[in-house]
Amino acid sequence: MTSGPGTKAPWRLRLKAWWEGEDVSVPMPSFKGVGGVSEPKLEPPPLIIPPLMPWETEETRIQEQVWGEGYYKPGGEDHVLGLAKPFGLNPSLTVMEFGSGLGGGTRALVNEFGVWVNGLEPTADLAKAGRELSVKAGLEKKADIIRYAPEGFEPKVGSVDCILSSESMYLVEDKLKLLKNFERALKPRGQISITDFVRNEDVDVNDQKLQGLGLHPEDQTFFASGEEYVRWFRELNFDLRVNEDITERYRKMVMEGWVDFTQAGGEKAAHAKALPDQVVKEVQLWTRRVAAMDAGHIKVMRYYAIKLGGTKLMSNW
Repeated sequence: MTSGPGTKAPWRLRLKAWWEGEDVSVPMPSFKGVGGVSEPKLEPPPLIIPPLMPWETEETRIQEQVWGEGYYKPGGEDHVLGLAKPFGLNPSLTVMEFGSGLGGGTRALVNEFGVWVNGLEPTADLAKAGRELSVKAGLEKKADIIRYAPEGFEPKVGSVDCILSSESMYLVEDKLKLLKNFERALKPRGQISITDFVRNEDVDVNDQKLQGLGLHPEDQTFFASGEEYVRWFRELNFDLRVNEDITERYRKMVMEGWVDFTQAGGEKAAHAKALPDQVVKEVQLWTRRVAAMDAGHIKVMRYYAIKLGGTKLMSNW
């Protein structure tokens, strides 16, 4: 898509074109206004966005506007429920969600299946907001969210039936130790479903291509390779049933989220105008991530495994 001299495409089209790389003359969407010379000058009174709640930040407010209430990343409820589908959940089962974020997925599991879910989130702002959102929804007991430190994570042995984690483990340095703790926490024949950003095998873990892909540019990331994940599952007490590359599907979720946000108008547009710096930061983050996917530096993998019987893991300690 290109624009002729003196013309400017609407904001949502400029963003989409810029995102797709079709219009290199638009390096960053403008959030100060959506109008071009050919657009109507009469506009309805601007919407006034509600003030931030004590547990909110400008960042989490924009994340929810882009990705949906209770979410800070793509996919929303459909993504989380899809990852949990193999579990065959029912009200008698308990679930641990690792990296629960703002808790949208945690609450979706409770509402859909009536299960008890323990949400664990390492990022302070996300954990605080997630817990408050569960309280607001009246689910503070069945969808509890707490902040945790990976280095001090010692779950009770045999305490949960299922563990779910979506795009969170790349922030944890010692993934093998974490997977061992997951195995300890699961009951016999317990199930685990993980999606994560992983690096291509030919990209070194310290490669500059992998920098700036965390939640914030300064965040330290620890991208494992797909081969490492497979080896860890096989070394531990798991029967790995699914080892699937879902990068294209995930990229589609990213694009759909941004297109929906830019086309929505109303409250979302009001937030974009009121908090333009946060919108730009969110755009930049997902631009970097999609560019890394397109270049083959990272991919999104899905793993599903079942805990086997025996004591294989305990001999590893």
